Amino acid sequence: MTRLDRLTERLNLKEFQLRALLDLTKAINNNSTDTVLLKLYASIMRDELGITRILLYENDGSWRLTHAYGAEGVAIPDAAELIEHCKDITFIGGESGAGVDAFDIAVPVYHRGKPLALLLIGDLDDPEQRMSPTVKHLNFIQTLTNLIVVAQENRRFAVRALAQERDRRELELAAEMQQMLVPRDLPTEGRVQAAAWYQPHQEVGGDYYDVIKTGPEQYVVCVADVSGKGIPAALLMSNFQATLRAMVQRDQIGLDVLVSDLNANVMERARGERFITLFIALADLNKGELTYVNAGHNPPMLLRDGRVEELSAGSIALGMLPELPFIQKGKADLRGATLLCYTDGFVEQEDSQGNDLGTGVLKKHLELLASSGPRAVNDALIATFEAHRGGLPYLDDIALLTCRFR
Repeated sequence: MTRLDRLTERLNLKEFQLRALLDLTKAINNNSTDTVLLKLYASIMRDELGITRILLYENDGSWRLTHAYGAEGVAIPDAAELIEHCKDITFIGGESGAGVDAFDIAVPVYHRGKPLALLLIGDLDDPEQRMSPTVKHLNFIQTLTNLIVVAQENRRFAVRALAQERDRRELELAAEMQQMLVPRDLPTEGRVQAAAWYQPHQEVGGDYYDVIKTGPEQYVVCVADVSGKGIPAALLMSNFQATLRAMVQRDQIGLDVLVSDLNANVMERARGERFITLFIALADLNKGELTYVNAGHNPPMLLRDGRVEELSAGSIALGMLPELPFIQKGKADLRGATLLCYTDGFVEQEDSQGNDLGTGVLKKHLELLASSGPRAVNDALIATFEAHRGGLPYLDDIALLTCRFR
């Protein structure tokens, strides 16, 4: 072969490589599907380069075979095992012992230090052929494979990023909606004073508290906690809140009937997959009486005349059974009393040693600060809670509600 012939061959080779890369780049820029890209890739490998057999594996967390031709009846090697021995273009064969007898060359593709793909080529079929034409194209084949695999990886990354952004925005909207449902105008003067703190575990939470005026001297006080976390729990609690607020405005409805109806609503909405613990009380200031039902919730503490009483009478949590097996109503004197309600996320928060906060601090602060008002009680409890948490993540949603009655 003359020097001119060699130069011509090299120019033709470069022209082919540039044309193939340009075609593939155009397809990528046109956002062609993975199917179209792989079809173009296979056409270049088979029709232009004359490669008779390939297996293309991709690694997106686990190795999987994404494209193959000419490999019918051939044992499929384990890419995860093979990549350990192929840090660069490697000639393989039956003597390798890796189950790749039908293939001659392994072409790994790395991206940012991560093994992204592995191409197996079966091309050296002629025992008389000492050097396959494929060999002179190996670097080009590696570049071509790298281009298509990275393009597919980038597409998957973009899809994941778009999904994450959509999820993030949905969480933001859910959090905004939930903040609109959290009571803002609690009574702060007169015969009832109240203060609250709410801290969701994630962007949205499943805890709820409320103080609802139902008459000239009557208020409904409640705190609730739905099992589970995140958007499903928040949606169920939002529905529960709306239902409860509508029900308490009905005339002459007893707490036992109200709790029974709420149980039916939770059962219908959650279908037994979630439940809600609830403490709900009717404060009648004229009678100086607090009537309550505790449906499986952490017992609130009522301080009066220096004595703390835990309010536990009631029933099981709502949504566990189609009908509550029993409902007990409790009563307490509320004249001059302070009521402290909370969810389990407050008392179960752990410190760096794995110790939970417990209910002791609730009773202590209630006894020391009740005369200072609900906000002072809450502020002291929050400070104690944060010191106990010490910067560790919140373990659960948290709701704290303190009411003082005159």
